[in-house]
Amino acid sequence: MNYWIIINEEEKGPFTVEELAAFEIAADTPVWCDGMAQWQSAATVPELAHLIPLPAVAPAEEPVVISEPQIVAEAPVAETINQPHETTTKTVIYAPANAIPPGYVAIQQGEIKCPNYLVFAILSTIICFLPLGICAIICSTKVKKHLKAGDIAKAMKMSERTALFVILSIVVWLIWMPFSVVFALI
Repeated sequence: MNYWIIINEEEKGPFTVEELAAFEIAADTPVWCDGMAQWQSAATVPELAHLIPLPAVAPAEEPVVISEPQIVAEAPVAETINQPHETTTKTVIYAPANAIPPGYVAIQQGEIKCPNYLVFAILSTIICFLPLGICAIICSTKVKKHLKAGDIAKAMKMSERTALFVILSIVVWLIWMPFSVVFALI
């Protein structure tokens, strides 16, 4: 059977399987032959499988089997080969079930616990110190936005800022309240 290939955006062929061995065919090289409705990647053609070099794969610790798409979350991963005491952080991405890169941690969307403290932010705005309460409400609304975008690190940072603004609002209120009572009595 004769095959046509596209290399460097140039269509070449026809070639037999033996002639194709002279080319460096990658898994994503477009291939076409009689009987195919459209161009396909070389990896999908069984007759050409032996021509595609296998990629170098690092040994995996444990295979991860996931049944549905997951969020790959930012998590510290220990580098045990060269630097056992340092950790690196991986980027948050959405990935299909079987496409989680090595070194990433799969976390189901329901497992992510990131409180937004919105109720506390609203109460601290109404009861305590208005300016810091407003800052707390703004940060609180950003928590959900970052979680939907899959950016867990920013969501956690906004959650911590919300808690900080709520606490500062309460502290300012506790400091100001005695002075306000004293001035009211004078």
